Amino acid sequence: MSQLSPSSEIAGKPTSHTFSHTMLLTAVAVTALGQTLVFTLLPSLGRATGMTEMQVGLIISCSALVFALASPVWGTLSESLGRKRVMVIGLSGYSLGTLSFAVVFDLGLRGGLVGIGLVAALVLSRMLQAAIMAATPAAAAAYTADITTPAQRTQGMGRIGAANNVGTVVGPVSGGILATVALVFPLYGVAALTALMAISVALWLPPSPHRPTTRTVPLRSVLRHGLAAYADPRLRDLLLVGVMLFMSFALIQQTLGFLFQDQFQMSPAEAARALGLTMMMAALTSLSGQLIVVQWLKAPATLLVALAVPSIGAGAIILWLAEAEALMSGAVMLVGLGLGFGMPAIMSLASLRVPTEEQGRVAGLASACPALGFIVGPLVGTGLYTLDQRWPYLLVITLLAPMSILAWRLARKV
Repeated sequence: MSQLSPSSEIAGKPTSHTFSHTMLLTAVAVTALGQTLVFTLLPSLGRATGMTEMQVGLIISCSALVFALASPVWGTLSESLGRKRVMVIGLSGYSLGTLSFAVVFDLGLRGGLVGIGLVAALVLSRMLQAAIMAATPAAAAAYTADITTPAQRTQGMGRIGAANNVGTVVGPVSGGILATVALVFPLYGVAALTALMAISVALWLPPSPHRPTTRTVPLRSVLRHGLAAYADPRLRDLLLVGVMLFMSFALIQQTLGFLFQDQFQMSPAEAARALGLTMMMAALTSLSGQLIVVQWLKAPATLLVALAVPSIGAGAIILWLAEAEALMSGAVMLVGLGLGFGMPAIMSLASLRVPTEEQGRVAGLASACPALGFIVGPLVGTGLYTLDQRWPYLLVITLLAPMSILAWRLARKV
């Protein structure tokens, strides 16, 4: 499979490269905005429609499983269909999926759909959405690998992470503001925004320097090749680190909204605003860490992983012990800083371990790490929360040992 040299492409068309990266980063930011907004609203929407904590966790876990399975498959498809086309498919599916998710929740809030029927409809709509939206992060990461040299790879993936954090900052704020109109109203806004982004990418994103294959690849072959990435021994340690980092984040994010409601007697709308503000501050911390340490100081990827583990661990310890809302918010900021270091490092290391013809598949695998963490995290976290409100954070603390060992082994490989 042929591919242009990223360095020659960048040298030859600097303006086109800058515009391409801007469009890519905007698409990533819009996707992150929608995801964070949904995660922020779910605890409040769940309580408002009479769902239990475990049922809310089930929605996230089921959709995360589908996302994780679909992500490397879409990354593999981007080798034959092209990065741009796959991104348009992902954004379009995200828009339609969010619209259906919003309609189902609207029915639940109005009493038209209740109980198990409501939960089943939400799980199904979110799973269908995840199956298609997984295309966008995988294609965006592969496109970034196409237009960066190996020396630029960590910074390039860091910009993807920074864009993700910009969306994470804007998402909770916009969600909190729009939720004052109606609790489900922000979901309709996300559907409209991602539809506009899909149109923008289709019209204005230049093609990637990667040259897609012209032959039609059988679906069975794409599925087999894409899913085989999970068994690749070259990537196993990176996959484990990424999954544990995001599982830790999921344990915290999906229980904090309930904790705010229960410990501080907040209403669902108040808890949505408080959690949104907390996640916004965490995203700002993550963004600052990426800009200073990744982009400015150009820290190596293995050092970034080593910094991520203690940062997340310190946040979990504070959450386990703290009683004040301000301390809890500060703890989540530390967790956000850890993710800001860890995410671009995992994506960069994975990209550098494979040749150019495997960039799509590996970009999909790296993009699946958040979803893999969210398969187990929400269900386990909400389950532990029903037993004791602080047990989810104790579990994050216990994950520090295996994460530290893996981070040390990554550093030894360099």
